[in-house]
Amino acid sequence: MDPDGEHNVVAAEATGVALIVRDARAFPPAEQARVNAAASGYVHAVVEVQWPLMREGAAEYSVTGAKLEGLYDALQAYEPVTESEKAFYTQAVAKLDDVAGERRARLTMAGQQLPPLLQVLAVGGALVIIPLTFLYGMRSRRMQLLFVGAVAALIGFSLLLVVVLDRPFAGELSVSPVPYQEGALAQFWEPAQEASAVR
Repeated sequence: MDPDGEHNVVAAEATGVALIVRDARAFPPAEQARVNAAASGYVHAVVEVQWPLMREGAAEYSVTGAKLEGLYDALQAYEPVTESEKAFYTQAVAKLDDVAGERRARLTMAGQQLPPLLQVLAVGGALVIIPLTFLYGMRSRRMQLLFVGAVAALIGFSLLLVVVLDRPFAGELSVSPVPYQEGALAQFWEPAQEASAVR
C-alpha cells in the first residue's frame, strides 16, 4: 500500500465536496441551502461516524451511503435556468461523481490488509534474524551487542512500517480527516466548535 495514496484520496474527496459547495454559490439561495445541508451531512457522517470505523479496519459503505445519495438528490432536484447556473451545475455534478469514486477508493483502502504471507515474512524474519546475529563472531562483546541492537532496531522499524501500512487510518501516523474540516467545508463545523466552546 502507498501511504501517500490514502492521503491523496482523502484530499481529493474533500476537495470535491468543497468544490460542489463553491459551485452551489451560483444557485438560488434555497437551492444553495439544500446543497450545503446535504454536503454538511455528508462530511459530518464521514468524520464523526465513518472515520472511527475505518480506524478499526472496517469499511462500512452504508454509513455514508444515504448522505451521498442526499447530495445527489439535492443536485437532481435543481433545474438550472441561466447559462451561469447551468455551467456551475454541470461542474458540481461532475465533481459529485468524482467524490463518489474517491469515497469508494477510500473505503476500499480502509478495508484492505497486508497479505498474510507478508505479515508472516516480517514477523518470522525477525524471529530468525535476531538470534542469528548472536552467532556472528566478534571478538568484542560490546561490538556484538551494538550489532545485535542495530539489527533489532532495523527489524523493529520494519515491523512498525508493516503495522502502519496495514492500518492507514489508525494510530498517530494515520491519515487525518482534517481535509473535510478546512476551506469551504469549515463553515459546516463552526457551530459545533462554538457549542463545544460554550460547554
